[in-house]
Amino acid sequence: MKKSLMFCFIVSVLIVSILIPTTKISAQNESVNLNMISVDSSAFPTVQAMFSVSDPQGFPIKDLQPESFTVSEDKKPVSDFSITPINNADSPLAIVLVIDVSGSMTKSLKDSIAAAKEFIGTLGPNDQVALISFNEKPTVVQELTTDRTLLTQGLDNLKALGDSALFDSLIAATGLLKSRTERKAVVVITDGYETGISSYTFDQVINEAYRWSTHFYPIGIGGVNLSNLDKLAQLSGGFAQINPGSAAISDSFENILSNFRNQYLLRFDSELQADGVEHELLISYKYPEGLTSDNHQFIAYPREIQISFSELSDGQEVSGKVFIAPKIVSPGSVQKLEIEVDHEPLTTVQSAPFEYLWDSTLLEVGEHVLSLSVLDSAGNQKTQDLNLVIVPPVIVSSNLTENQPISGKIKINVDVKAARGIVNVILKVDDVDLAEDLQSPYEFEWDTLKTQPGYHDVRIVATDLEQNVGESLTRVNVEIQKNNNLIWMTILTLLIAMGVIIPIARRKNRITKQEKLPIVPTGSNEVGIPSLIEKEGLNPGHIWKLTGSEIRLGRKQDENDIPLKGISASRFHAVIKPVSEGFLIQALHPENPLIINEITVDSIVLKNGDLITAGESKFLFEE
Repeated sequence: MKKSLMFCFIVSVLIVSILIPTTKISAQNESVNLNMISVDSSAFPTVQAMFSVSDPQGFPIKDLQPESFTVSEDKKPVSDFSITPINNADSPLAIVLVIDVSGSMTKSLKDSIAAAKEFIGTLGPNDQVALISFNEKPTVVQELTTDRTLLTQGLDNLKALGDSALFDSLIAATGLLKSRTERKAVVVITDGYETGISSYTFDQVINEAYRWSTHFYPIGIGGVNLSNLDKLAQLSGGFAQINPGSAAISDSFENILSNFRNQYLLRFDSELQADGVEHELLISYKYPEGLTSDNHQFIAYPREIQISFSELSDGQEVSGKVFIAPKIVSPGSVQKLEIEVDHEPLTTVQSAPFEYLWDSTLLEVGEHVLSLSVLDSAGNQKTQDLNLVIVPPVIVSSNLTENQPISGKIKINVDVKAARGIVNVILKVDDVDLAEDLQSPYEFEWDTLKTQPGYHDVRIVATDLEQNVGESLTRVNVEIQKNNNLIWMTILTLLIAMGVIIPIARRKNRITKQEKLPIVPTGSNEVGIPSLIEKEGLNPGHIWKLTGSEIRLGRKQDENDIPLKGISASRFHAVIKPVSEGFLIQALHPENPLIINEITVDSIVLKNGDLITAGESKFLFEE
């Protein structure tokens, strides 16, 4: 009897367990989820990606270290990348709320609307939200807007009725977001059932989500079709929250928003070429229980390299040595600079600084095309041409004209054009140096009485600081003219007869020697006139007499009394002034000192025999 009763009890329990179905309260994705939200390759080769990592309940996992991640592009590992946790509350969102208003949602709609209003109230002022309701077909209740009042009014008018066209509503939501540049997502409140009346299939929904980088975040309520919602979230890169309960729907919205705000920023420089096509970025996170990954497509955008010049411009005249130092702004690091002149290779620079000193004197004077081609690490290339006019580095002209008849003492005015300063200007007659001028304005006086009548070549030679030479050559005609030498010959004959030729001849010889010494050698200084004897510099052997209230020394020749050699000399280097103790020499700039007898000084009263060094020039002071 007892056995019979026990058997009946067991059978009854089995029958009840078969007849009464078990309801699943919560069904979650049981693994960690990595969700790549967006990829920005607009500054290619720099690529940035926003992604989040959430636990099985959809809560973000914070403070993960870069060592936990691996990154690859087109299945090739990226070795150098950075991953930074961020609370991205400033970047605007674009969200579409899709609410199921089919008949099966009658009991849950009120709580869903209340949770949606609360969610909208937590969004930032720049976040865009749209509202779609669906039953037999989707209805766009409100386009994307920041107006919270319009969204609230739209929610208040929702009523549950009819069948469910879930797939069509998701296609409509994706369509609202496809042109948006913000971080975008579709939040769906539904039981997950599709009654078969949609025009689109589940696979078409996933394809559109993938195409437009749209993530679905389903919140399943009621008797949920778990398969649809789990696949929808997993394949689109979102996560599903199933049966949170009426009071916890708001928490589900908060989980989604937290997932948006607590993110990671990946940044790296791609090694791919800027080919303008799509490539795959894959981010993987390894955690103790497994591995989760997400991939996203990005385009290796070609970008234009910018080349500009601070010293050169189109149509500019150049001469001598031209410093080519382009300013290059490129998406990737500069790999190579190729320079051509008139489409012929000049040089290739393959390391920084990308500069070149071009000797334009090797080309003929006239118009030339300078071409610069830059290649960067992303494969971007840019070529830029400059039309330049090469002119002589030194141009010399004078007031003489070809075949000009001249006589007596004539004044020759010389005009010199040079970009880099003039060292000296020399007057030559028939290739014999006649005179030298060191300062502008350049002028010479030529006494043609001492020149044989006839045609002579007058050559004026100017040398600049880079030892470039320019000259002018003019043939002139020295006329036959009265010569004082005829008178002297007559007087000389008489003096010979009078026996006084020798003393006079000696005296004249002394006068002639004095006239022929424009540069007084060392040790032959005139008594009583202190001088600087140039030992090294622009004019070795020249004697500079220290006359006047102030004698200026400097590299800028046209504004100084004594020109100095070398870039270590200042444009206005020093001054010499007569004082009661003698002659005081004083440096004008601390960074360009004076060296007296191998000792650096700011100022000193010169003594006989002092050796002065200024720049690359050296002088001996003699009293």
